[in-house]
Amino acid sequence: MRGALLVCKKEFMELSKDRKTMFFTFLMPVILYPLLFTMMGKLSQNDEATRKNKPSRIVLVDPGHVVEPLLKADGKAFEVVVAPSGDVKQAIRDQKLEMKLEVDADAATKLEGHKTFGLKATYDKSDDSSKLALSRLKETLQKQDKAWVQARLKALGASPDLAVPTKIATEDAGDMGLFVGKLIGGFLPYMLMIMMFAGSMNLGIYTTAGEKERGTLQSLLCTSLPRNQIIWGKLLFVFAVGIISALFNLLSMGLSIGRVISGGAGAAGAAGAPMGSLSALANPVTLSLTFLLMVPLGLLFANFIVMMGIQAKNTVEAGTAIMPGFVVVMVMAVFSMAPGIEKLAFLPYVPILNVSLAIRKLFSQQGNPLEYTIALLMTVGLAGALTWLSTRLLNRESVLFKV
Repeated sequence: MRGALLVCKKEFMELSKDRKTMFFTFLMPVILYPLLFTMMGKLSQNDEATRKNKPSRIVLVDPGHVVEPLLKADGKAFEVVVAPSGDVKQAIRDQKLEMKLEVDADAATKLEGHKTFGLKATYDKSDDSSKLALSRLKETLQKQDKAWVQARLKALGASPDLAVPTKIATEDAGDMGLFVGKLIGGFLPYMLMIMMFAGSMNLGIYTTAGEKERGTLQSLLCTSLPRNQIIWGKLLFVFAVGIISALFNLLSMGLSIGRVISGGAGAAGAAGAPMGSLSALANPVTLSLTFLLMVPLGLLFANFIVMMGIQAKNTVEAGTAIMPGFVVVMVMAVFSMAPGIEKLAFLPYVPILNVSLAIRKLFSQQGNPLEYTIALLMTVGLAGALTWLSTRLLNRESVLFKV
């Protein structure tokens, strides 16, 4: 094993000379996550504050003037505007206004006759401001409907409670921590896998096919080190790069979440929002269990990269051979972000995807010990099997001296 460590040390010494690669592989995650979470938090807060402090612009068609007084009475929530020229739907899509509201022409007559009248709201479901306008409208009409019903009951001499036979009191079983955990757990496996594989791939090509092109592999083979030690050394180097990259990503993310939590705790507490389990996202246990899953996955990636890289004639061929594996990992990582995927019964038994599922549930505070163990043991088994296979294949002269 001493020979493998020497080869691994050699590769790290060569890597230390390339400052750009060192920066993008190890230091960029330390900068990326704080910037990412800070920007996302600021943008979300600013966008929400802007929407709430801005009245919803509504084109109102109300011949009976039934709803118009309600909208104009709340100037902070609604602004009745003149219909723009051209297609109103296109104007809503272009965010020139948030909604068009059409009230039945005979709404006043129906209201006096204690009948139901209709309203047609045209809005853009994909736009948050337009959805806010609809939410405000429903809230306003709900309050007014209650007032109208109570007035009718009073006129009939009936109790106002006649229209409200039941009242539902709700209590949220989740909290902000659970919401943020599910959000982070959705995209974290994708980022970890992509960055770990990409970092390992570039350096894996450099230390395998690249060494063939530079002509230094033959010199390394002329030493007294056994070939399997040389292969293990390169495998250890590629594996270590991927794991260090994953570790830096996790630590950076944990520190970034901790900063967001400490920065937002005061505001959330003042607003009455439950912080609850938000601090659990930066829990060392959660981060450690996540890292433990990434170790065998990193070994699996490293074996594939080294096996493809050493068999290639040059770096171009190595990149072409490794790229399908990268695409498979990327597709699986993207697929793991699909909503409701954690409910699929077969997922814990699918390699790579079961790691994504386990990480997702860890950050959602819904960790399943059985599924976690299955994912860990299956990944360890696959990594071990591929290590044995790659060592046997790459120990052949026909592979090492392929030209």
